Amino acid sequence: MDVRSLLSSGFTSPRSLRGAGCLLALGLSACGSSVPADTDTQTAPVGTPASSKCDAYTGTPLDALKHYEGTMHEHGAYSDGDIHTIPADYYRTIQQAGYDFAAGSEHSDTLDTGVFISVGSDCFTTPDGLLTCLTPTADELVKWQSTADQAAAASTGDFLAVRGFEWTSDRFGHINVYFSKNFSNAKTDLGYLVTMETFWDWFTRDPDTVGLGGSVTAPVPFGGGGDGLGHFNHPSDKCLFDSVGDPGCNWNDYTLIPEAVERMFGQEVYNDSNGNDRYMDEYVHALDIGWMLSPIGSEDEHQLKFGSEERPKTVTLATGLNDDAFKEAWLARRTYALSPGQHLRAQVVVDHQAPMGARLSCDAAHGPVELSAKLTRRDGTPFMGDYRLYGSGGELLSAVYGSQAQFKLPVEAGARHWYFVRVHDADGTSVAYLAPVWITGR
Repeated sequence: MDVRSLLSSGFTSPRSLRGAGCLLALGLSACGSSVPADTDTQTAPVGTPASSKCDAYTGTPLDALKHYEGTMHEHGAYSDGDIHTIPADYYRTIQQAGYDFAAGSEHSDTLDTGVFISVGSDCFTTPDGLLTCLTPTADELVKWQSTADQAAAASTGDFLAVRGFEWTSDRFGHINVYFSKNFSNAKTDLGYLVTMETFWDWFTRDPDTVGLGGSVTAPVPFGGGGDGLGHFNHPSDKCLFDSVGDPGCNWNDYTLIPEAVERMFGQEVYNDSNGNDRYMDEYVHALDIGWMLSPIGSEDEHQLKFGSEERPKTVTLATGLNDDAFKEAWLARRTYALSPGQHLRAQVVVDHQAPMGARLSCDAAHGPVELSAKLTRRDGTPFMGDYRLYGSGGELLSAVYGSQAQFKLPVEAGARHWYFVRVHDADGTSVAYLAPVWITGR
């Protein structure tokens, strides 16, 4: 059976092709192999000018990248998480579980100076819980600064703690922002129900420039968030008026904000205990519109399962465990998302020279561009799975079962196209999303 007939027949799993060799269809190819991958650095071979079909990749070299597995989107008592947990606690727990980094994101609703309350569910179950939530401690009076202090204290040469916040609009959707000097609160910047314009104005404005959005108690009162990096959270889950056809759902249906594209680096594809693909359609839709998003696996933890096997994880390909290295990696879209309980290491090389997340300009006359992908388990042993290549509109372009795959990406003169690989295990469960690559043809 060839791939063309396989796809037209409603194919869902390429396991039936284990002995079929290479797949060829629609100008793409894919081949399986059992070659294991290195788990520590991006070591797939780098091509030569003779084998490359695109302009030279000028980003961070493949052999300089390391795989750092960690957690995103954590909550504690500073917002609506466990009422006895502060950021220092979840940073410590995640580090002790053996992860490389943790990114906290307390809801900004309760981050303003003097707003000491917690709104976790345990506040309202017992008198002791209520007393805990209504009794201020010194750190809770200045949560934003306290989080920065705790993140700095938790960060070592072997672990990175990141401060962030979750902008929380139950009409338009939620967004996490990391590394910003200031924060903005959807409940006070008109973003909860009225408009997203104030958030985008804040996100694209210099942190020392006063304007719409922001907070009066931020380090720069009403200062911007132009130093922050953001990602879209759990799409379609927070659409308050979706039942009446509200066009505001999913950030005004992913209306493209050109000034924000570069620093809106990702979208959650796994969230909480969710290990299926219910965010796939929204992810594809956002990519089609023009957002350049890397996949994120978020714990979105509100209880005490920080770093547990029940929550998704994110791997960042970076040169080191520090703020600058992670900012560079996220801006370059070098992340891949892992579903709960999966600890995999992914190698992606496009055009024999560039990693996942790369943006390449290629000559259409030279033909398709090669992309290789392979996964191993964290301990270095081979992983056998279904590698599925997707393109515009979420079309399944090619698929193969094996421990690695090679694909050929079409190049169209005068157009830019994205491609990403999603990997499934032997029973068909999605286990990883690998960051897209963007190919511009000439």
